[in-house]
Amino acid sequence: MEIREKLRVTAEEFFSQMMVSVLYDIKSATGRDVKREQIHKGYHYTKKMKNKVGREGDVRITVTEYDPPYRYSASFDSASGTNRIEYRLEEAPESGIEVFYLEDYEGDTKSQDLNYRIIGALYRRSAKKRTKKMFHAMEDYIIKNRDQA
Repeated sequence: MEIREKLRVTAEEFFSQMMVSVLYDIKSATGRDVKREQIHKGYHYTKKMKNKVGREGDVRITVTEYDPPYRYSASFDSASGTNRIEYRLEEAPESGIEVFYLEDYEGDTKSQDLNYRIIGALYRRSAKKRTKKMFHAMEDYIIKNRDQA
């Protein structure tokens, strides 16, 4: 899945807000308070997650790219395969940024890959819509709090 969306915030503002979510996820999964400065390429932690059919398992999250405030990528390795996400932020000429979001999956078997592609085709449109909505909610939150500062 690929998404490209323009937002009326700076790369630093968006990246900082995204990192709030990452740090919260780490704290929820591990109980450890981690500071943004401790995140780096190769940083990893394990958390329990449910898959699409409701089974819970361990997922190892590894930061694969970390170049604030322009790039964040991570892989989510589970017993069934690897899900990868990437955020790339570019300054938009007319003000604000353009967010490039990429997500893909590689199953441990060909049948898992095929299953993901079939299910993905059914849910891709709603997943894109939900992700864009989340980006604009972040944008609204950042702008609202920027004006209050």
